Amino acid sequence: MQSLLVDVPDLHQELSQLLRLIPPGRVSTYGKLARALGDAGAARWVGEALVDHPHDETCCCHRVVRVDGDVGLYISRDSQEKIDRLKREGVIVENGRVRLAEGFFDDFDSPAPLAALRQLQENLHPSVEPLKHVPTTVAGVDVSYVSPHEAVAGYVLLDLATLEQLWSTTVVCPVRFPYITGYLSFRELPMYAALFEKVREADRIADVLFVDGNGILHPRRAGSASCVGIISGVPTIGVGKKLLLGQVDLHDIPSAAPREIVHKGEVLGYAMTAGKSNRPFFVSPGHLTSLDDSKQLTQQVLGKTRLPLPIMLADRLSRDIAKEQKS
Repeated sequence: MQSLLVDVPDLHQELSQLLRLIPPGRVSTYGKLARALGDAGAARWVGEALVDHPHDETCCCHRVVRVDGDVGLYISRDSQEKIDRLKREGVIVENGRVRLAEGFFDDFDSPAPLAALRQLQENLHPSVEPLKHVPTTVAGVDVSYVSPHEAVAGYVLLDLATLEQLWSTTVVCPVRFPYITGYLSFRELPMYAALFEKVREADRIADVLFVDGNGILHPRRAGSASCVGIISGVPTIGVGKKLLLGQVDLHDIPSAAPREIVHKGEVLGYAMTAGKSNRPFFVSPGHLTSLDDSKQLTQQVLGKTRLPLPIMLADRLSRDIAKEQKS
């Protein structure tokens, strides 16, 4: 197995370093901090992190406000305390708002770690090609969260002909990367890497992996399923619950008739249904599989549940262990 594609950055530490750059008497915004990290779309996470982080009197999180000047929330849940700290540093606050035209700071020196991750993902180029061998086993992998800081990755191996469960295992891992839209792969890759080490030691690697996440049906053409395939070297198929891009008629999809998802004239995957559910899921090649492989193999592992059996079983396993960890 390849090592992780990249050392996943400690975004909390990166954010803490950026906060320390904001001098007393100046303010910045959640959006500017997100851009300094490399993606304006991370502004929501920045806001969440600044009301839930290790905090003491030296912390500068009170110097971050909303784009309209509203002081926003504070870690103590008392906005007045935030206002008082800003005023003591000479910031003018009127009716709960800061005058951004006066004392605004955005001179951040940052390696923009999110931009680096995004570029890495865009350069992955998973191999979309027919399977080299007829598979006899498949497995599902999924992650469930015990808390924002701990997760369980589950693996369930099945006989493809009978769909009999042959083996399963889990690993409990720390969560080192936050949930930010578009970066799920980097949150879960360390967990999958630990899981596959255990699976390989037991000599239980499946011929094809079904991954809870997208393959090439992704804005950067390399979702979680593609990344998992690349780090494991195992053919993968992505199963997503949300349509990230592409056009397809989602009305009344028969379970036996997958519909092509087309983006800019290219077929990237299929919308499918299973069992009695009319809620579609979205299948695409991850790595070392083709569009036909992803469609045909998924149809082979459909059951009475909404999602393909390998994914459903891995989800159930990881959830059960996560519940045990919580209790």
